[in-house]
Amino acid sequence: MGENATGPTLSVPRRLKITGTIVVVLLAVWAAALGARTLLDRAAPPEFPAADVRDWATFADHVVLGTAGPDDTDRLQVTTVLWSRQGSHPIGRQITIEAEMTADEVYAVPVAWIEDGSSDGRWVALAADAVLPLDGGRITGGGATWAADHAGESPRTLATELYETGPHPAAVPYLYESLEQRLAAVER
Repeated sequence: MGENATGPTLSVPRRLKITGTIVVVLLAVWAAALGARTLLDRAAPPEFPAADVRDWATFADHVVLGTAGPDDTDRLQVTTVLWSRQGSHPIGRQITIEAEMTADEVYAVPVAWIEDGSSDGRWVALAADAVLPLDGGRITGGGATWAADHAGESPRTLATELYETGPHPAAVPYLYESLEQRLAAVER
């Protein structure tokens, strides 16, 4: 009974221990990065190509004029539809969009309908820079989009240029399809 009563031991080579530790650390970092990206994707409105006129003509459903709601700046009271893409999703007179707007201010906005698994779908501005503030019926901004070249002009000039340019040729067969399908067609 005086013997040492320990069970069998497993001998793992040091190299295997180090490799296993590295794998576990890499998996933890990957999971953390994936979780952070998911949170960021949910926190910010989606961004779609909106740098040039062809992007707007391909990915937007409509370019609308509207006034941000007094109590809910995510609500846009649509006063005029300036332009619509062939095959676009029908739009109402009051929409909710994910965009930064100031209450009771007037904007020209390229909006796109996106379908998501949780509901029928929702309206989004193509990009934050594409939400164009108006003053006296004239464009006062345009961020990093082609609309910046039209500062001081009527938003109707945007519609004219959209009609003259048209969508990206690769997306033409998908004009009646979802935004995701048009994006995929252009990225091929």
